[in-house]
Amino acid sequence: MRGWVWALAAAVVVALCGPALAADFNQAAGQTAAERSQAQAELGQVQKDIAQEKASMQARLKELKDKLAQERQALARARQDLAATSRTKAELTSKLAETSGDLKELAGHVRAAARELLAMAERSPVTAQNPERLEILRGYLNKSRFPGLNDIRQLVELYFAEMAGSGQIARWKGSLVNQDGQDVQADIVRLGAFTTLFRTGGEVGLATLGPASGRLLAAGGELSWGLKSDIAAYLDRETGAAPMDISGGAALKQLSRRESAWERLLSGGPLVWPILLVGLAALILIIERLIFFRRVRANTDEMMTHVAQMVERGDFAAALDEAEKQRGRPTSNVITAGLALKDQPSEVIDNGLSEAMLRELPRLERYITALKVLAAVAPLLGLLGTVTGMINTFQVITVFGTGDPRLMAGGISEALITTQFGLAVAIPILVAAALLGRRAQRLAGDMEEKAVALSAALIKARG
Repeated sequence: MRGWVWALAAAVVVALCGPALAADFNQAAGQTAAERSQAQAELGQVQKDIAQEKASMQARLKELKDKLAQERQALARARQDLAATSRTKAELTSKLAETSGDLKELAGHVRAAARELLAMAERSPVTAQNPERLEILRGYLNKSRFPGLNDIRQLVELYFAEMAGSGQIARWKGSLVNQDGQDVQADIVRLGAFTTLFRTGGEVGLATLGPASGRLLAAGGELSWGLKSDIAAYLDRETGAAPMDISGGAALKQLSRRESAWERLLSGGPLVWPILLVGLAALILIIERLIFFRRVRANTDEMMTHVAQMVERGDFAAALDEAEKQRGRPTSNVITAGLALKDQPSEVIDNGLSEAMLRELPRLERYITALKVLAAVAPLLGLLGTVTGMINTFQVITVFGTGDPRLMAGGISEALITTQFGLAVAIPILVAAALLGRRAQRLAGDMEEKAVALSAALIKARG
């Protein structure tokens, strides 16, 4: 029912509004047709533009494909060229390695030859006239420098100059560093590559070459009068014979290093002095003991024979006088003490003689123990010096390393010399203590023997 109502209402509306709606519809249809025509025209234009763009893109694509083909062909050719270049590089690298090896070997030989000549030049007196060659030769040892043909030619010339100079006698006036370290002018004569003689003022001598500076240095050490006379005679052209050091300077170095026993002793350091005091004290004690044993030495056998004969006769006063002739000697003192007990029982006589011998023993054995102690102390002090010297050596190594052995020489010298000196002092003291102890034992045995003989004589005389 309600649907019919709505349909009727719609019909009424259409009937009333139909003419107006038809007019609007016609207008809209015309506008739509115009817009359609315009849209179709635009569509045609767009399609035309798309076709043109497509054609352009296709042409561009074809161009790129052609270019890609060309690039691929170029890449293939480049790969072929790279392979050929790699093979060429490998061949050149191999040839370069072979050539470099030969060149490095050649450079090594040149440096080795320069090093040998430098070692020779640092000792040769020929360098004194050409000191600049030391720097030239040291330049060859620089590994960053590759020797060329000119360097090799120069090295050969230096070798020939050394050979020529070693066969010449050269005289010139030049500078020389004397033993006081002063630069002086001197008359110099070089005998080949062996020896250099000089005269400066009234002094003549032998000279060596300073390896670092290439300058002549007066050789250290005192030359004998005869050697100085021979040098002066040759420099004055009075003789054709001249002293020569055919060792290449080794003998002169030994001459300059020669030191006295006192200088060698002082190089042992401060502990040398306690060892020296020990030796001096032991020497005083040994001299005292030798004097004592010399003073107490006597012919006790003859004295005892006379005393025994007098005791058997009952002449004790004469026997006492005979013993008193050697007063102060151990055996005489023991016999005197025994004769004083002539009226006592035998046990008292034996005890008295034993007591007298005990009183004399300290005199005989005095300082023997002290000498043995000193004989033990001396090597211990030397051992202490050894430890001190090694400590000093290790301290030097810690600070400076082991590059220069001369820095360690002081500690090693102290270590060895103190030990040597300690043993040199201890051994004679020990031998002297043993000999003196043996001498004291012989005197003690002599006292005991004579005491037993006197005891027997007194008992026999009383019986």
